[in-house]
Amino acid sequence: MIYRIILILFFTFLAQNCMDTKTCSDQDRSCSPTASLLSFFSAPSGIYVYSSTVAYGGNLSILGTGNLDPSLQTICKQERTFASILDTGCQSVAPLVSTLAVSANNLTSFYSDIPTNSPMRGGPTGTILADDLASFFSLDLHVTLEAGGLGSTNFWTYGDGTGNYASGVTCNDGDDNTSSNTGYVGSPLLSAAGTWNSVQAETCDNAFRILCICYRPSS
Repeated sequence: MIYRIILILFFTFLAQNCMDTKTCSDQDRSCSPTASLLSFFSAPSGIYVYSSTVAYGGNLSILGTGNLDPSLQTICKQERTFASILDTGCQSVAPLVSTLAVSANNLTSFYSDIPTNSPMRGGPTGTILADDLASFFSLDLHVTLEAGGLGSTNFWTYGDGTGNYASGVTCNDGDDNTSSNTGYVGSPLLSAAGTWNSVQAETCDNAFRILCICYRPSS
């Protein structure tokens, strides 16, 4: 009886995550209870990269000036609900946007529970992008982010080609959405190390996606 109750509660939770037919198709693993259950236990292990569904202006510090890091964490948590990710069991998130506190190539200094020996995978497909978090920025990607299912449009990074925080090109540390400042953006169409994370500076009145990672914490 307890086992049946647990299953009912689990499937109810999954159903609540599926909005309606306008936002969820029968083929979407995240909205298919059976597929979600199988994915929870059988999805390939790794750190999954996913894209925001919303394009944001350069003022990513949605919680106010000086709060870029918690703002990015909030955005990634909100976007996780609607993101297409092969592993439905990964719930811990972190942004792939460099900040003064933590560069994207050094996330483990801020998020100590991120696995360091797990492959980086495209969220919707599970395609391996890099062998681990370190080589994600230091070596050529195995495939482009686009090939990993992460779309074809640019995204805010605020970082240089190797994932370091790019001081002065961060939309005033995520606090500006005008043409007065600029921020670096990356391209999902490139795969060479030092290129895809920083293709050009864009004025902060433009809107771009951000990328996040979803992972199961290391024990």
